[in-house]
Amino acid sequence: MKKIGYILALVLEIAALAGAYIIHYFTRRKLGMVRYLNFKNMTWERDYPMGPLKTGCVAVVAVLTVLVLLFFLKKRKETSRLVYAMNICMIVLTALYAGYTLGSSTETMTDYYFISILFLLAAAVQVIKTAIAVLTAKGQTEGAKGEK
Repeated sequence: MKKIGYILALVLEIAALAGAYIIHYFTRRKLGMVRYLNFKNMTWERDYPMGPLKTGCVAVVAVLTVLVLLFFLKKRKETSRLVYAMNICMIVLTALYAGYTLGSSTETMTDYYFISILFLLAAAVQVIKTAIAVLTAKGQTEGAKGEK
């Protein structure tokens, strides 16, 4: 069951990143997509407080990343190499999301809100997946360490 959940989370991450690429590609190629995104941007900016919302999301993901990283550093001798790789991916995705969200805007990129949401989804799934892996890491038994 754990392996199925891991694979589903990985597929969701890949789909979110592929969706961000596809949206960006069609925004640059098709005028209808640009018009739709301009309409959605104006609607969302009118209906929701987008500035505090994006700052809050970046802060939450950054705090969760730091907490999971601290738990990992505390239990690093009990974890496998896969958890090391998951932590690196978590840091990269969180940095990608925070850098994109804080460094871009709707003036520079029409597809800013949509791509930001998809990057947030990928980063959040990776943080949750890594947190589960770190918190469920079991210590090696004495026999496995080679001690008697």
